[in-house]
Amino acid sequence: MEIIIGIILGYLFGAIPVGLIVGRIAGLRDVREYGSGATGATNVLRTLGVRWAILVLIIDMAKGAFPIFILSQVSDSATVVALGGTATVIGHVWPVTTGFRGGKGAATAFGIFMALSPVAAGIVLLASLVILVLTRYVSLMTMAGVLAGCVYIAFMSLTEYYVREPYFRELGTPFWILSLVLFGVIEFKHLPNFRRLLSGDEPKFGKGGEKRFG
Repeated sequence: MEIIIGIILGYLFGAIPVGLIVGRIAGLRDVREYGSGATGATNVLRTLGVRWAILVLIIDMAKGAFPIFILSQVSDSATVVALGGTATVIGHVWPVTTGFRGGKGAATAFGIFMALSPVAAGIVLLASLVILVLTRYVSLMTMAGVLAGCVYIAFMSLTEYYVREPYFRELGTPFWILSLVLFGVIEFKHLPNFRRLLSGDEPKFGKGGEKRFG
């Protein structure tokens, strides 16, 4: 029963359509009709600008962190926490509240990384910044950052590597499942970006490809 409640709680948190709500507050009927068609901070940046994008980014990260924090307080089961976090990113990407059309999951995943492991969050940030500086591709930055964070989480979960973090004290903790789903979902949602990268059509940071509202 705990596992079912954890999954439902995580999914409902993830399914809150933050980008859509913020877009409507800003005067946009549906942010999904612009840019990439997603509800995440990157598309809000393209359509509404920096101020609104930062708001969406912060709330979407909180959506990822809160279920991990709440579930870890009410349950001693690492499986409950891991599956709740997994459901959160699925809820964000495929929310029932908006016809299963949500964001790409990067900000919510980063919130999960922050809640699980400051080290993982730092690795994600470092990898992301390096890729962004070297390539100026936001999509590639996102894919590389998520990959780095997921590899770290899986490594901590499946090995006896010494680490002073509460979720990785026991060998074989189920967070490798969470890392696998995070990686699979987010990379899947970035497949169009990956194809554009291969063809040379992906816009670089600050270089076109943007549709501004108003």
